[in-house]
Amino acid sequence: MKIIKELKKRDFKVATIKHSHHKMEMDRENTDTWKHKEAGSEITVGIGNRTFFNIAKDLPLERILFLIKIIEEPDFVVIEGFKNYKYCKISTSKGLEDEFTLKTVDALNIDEKEINSLVDMIEKTSYDIVDTLTTNECGYTDGESIGKAIVNNEISYNPDDTDVYLSINEKLIGLNYFVNNFIKNSVVGMLKSLKTKEYGINRSEGFEKIELIINTKKNK
Repeated sequence: MKIIKELKKRDFKVATIKHSHHKMEMDRENTDTWKHKEAGSEITVGIGNRTFFNIAKDLPLERILFLIKIIEEPDFVVIEGFKNYKYCKISTSKGLEDEFTLKTVDALNIDEKEINSLVDMIEKTSYDIVDTLTTNECGYTDGESIGKAIVNNEISYNPDDTDVYLSINEKLIGLNYFVNNFIKNSVVGMLKSLKTKEYGINRSEGFEKIELIINTKKNK
């Protein structure tokens, strides 16, 4: 919680993921959304002053991160749990340290100065979804090795290196620079020929974010 608050103080947009083996609050019995799910709904969405998605399956972390990026595109995603995944992490137990661990802390007694120091480290060593990482640095050929090098301050991460995210059959596909730029320039070029103004999109102002789904499977 303290890391989230400090990131917000620095004017970052923050998303969070909580991994738990226990029933979450949105599954509370006898609520309307719980009844919808019990009746067989695969996806239940609750909308009030907030929007909640309740999906009837355990999604892998990479899929969740991809969906978060589509919905909101935060600056940082703070993840609690998923300790075996290849992202920079703060450990609360020495037995849980690995090569992606930035630091081990006493979560109950951590002070403001240490929080500030941790968030400084997070700003410097955080990176995008592992499978999307690319670099021109020699010796780093896959997302995991690139992430590890960023955590160890061997290379720096530029979030502008990747701006196309491709998922096929719910699996995120890593793209190199050539394919990333080819897809981006091709799609943007074609969209500029559409009459988007009637939908409230002014081509002269540019397209900030394009979301495209191609369904190649015949409907049931």
